[in-house]
Amino acid sequence: MATFEFHVSRRARDRYQLDDTLFTITGNVIFANFRAARVFAQKMNDQRDLVNYPERAVKPGQINAMGLVDEVLHHLVAVYREDHGADVIARAVSHLEDRLGRETVDATLRRFADAFPTVAVYRREADLDSYLQGETGGIPNRQIVLEELLLLWLANANPAFAPFQELFDDAELRRETAYARVVNELRSFFDAEPLFGPEQQNLIAELRAPAIAHPHSLESQLSYILERWGSILGKYVYRLLSSLDVIKEEHKLIFL
Repeated sequence: MATFEFHVSRRARDRYQLDDTLFTITGNVIFANFRAARVFAQKMNDQRDLVNYPERAVKPGQINAMGLVDEVLHHLVAVYREDHGADVIARAVSHLEDRLGRETVDATLRRFADAFPTVAVYRREADLDSYLQGETGGIPNRQIVLEELLLLWLANANPAFAPFQELFDDAELRRETAYARVVNELRSFFDAEPLFGPEQQNLIAELRAPAIAHPHSLESQLSYILERWGSILGKYVYRLLSSLDVIKEEHKLIFL
C-alpha cells in the first residue's frame, strides 16, 4: 500500500524531538489511537512555558482532530480516484509539467519533500532524489508527494489549524518555489475533471468545504464531515464520533 505521512516540517520535528513512529501511516492512519495524540501533544507542551502561558497548552483532542481532518481528506482523494480514474493524479502531474515545465515541477516537489520529509528521508535511510524517482505500493512517489503538497496547502488555508501552523508552515515554499503556481494549476486541472461531493464541486473546492463552512472550529469541521460525507467514510465514522467526544470532554475540563 502507498504510504502517506502527516506533513510536519523537518524544523518542527527537530524542535520537538517528535518520535518518528508518530508520523508513519499505512493506509492513511495518522493517529491510530488517542495515546499517539497525547504523546504528540506532550512533546510540544514540554517545550512551552505553560507556567507563565497556560493558554498555550496543546490539547490532544485538537491534535487528533487536526490529524483526522487531514486523513479524511486523503480518503476523499482516494474515493475520487476510485470513482474517476486511478490515473487522475498522474494526469495532474502531466498537466503541471505541460503548464509549468518539468524542471519547475521537480524543483517544487523536491523542496517540499525535503522540508516535509518522509520518515525514511528524515532518518537519511533513503536518498531524497532516489525516493522521488521511486514508487510505493505501485504509485510513483512524485504523485504521493504532489497529493501531500495539496494537503499541506489545505492545512495552511484552514484557519482552525492556525494555532499549530509551526508544524506545517508553508511560507518558505511560497517564497522560494512555484508552490502557489502548482496549486493554482491544480485548481485549473480539476476544473476540467468530474465534479465531486454533495455540492458537486471541483475536488479542491470540495476538500476546502469544511474549513469554509466552519473556519475557526475543528469540532464543527468534524461534524460537517460526518454530516456531509458520512455515507462514504466507512471506518472513519466511529473515529470521528470518538474524536468529537474527546473534544467535548476537554471543553468540560477547561470550564471546570
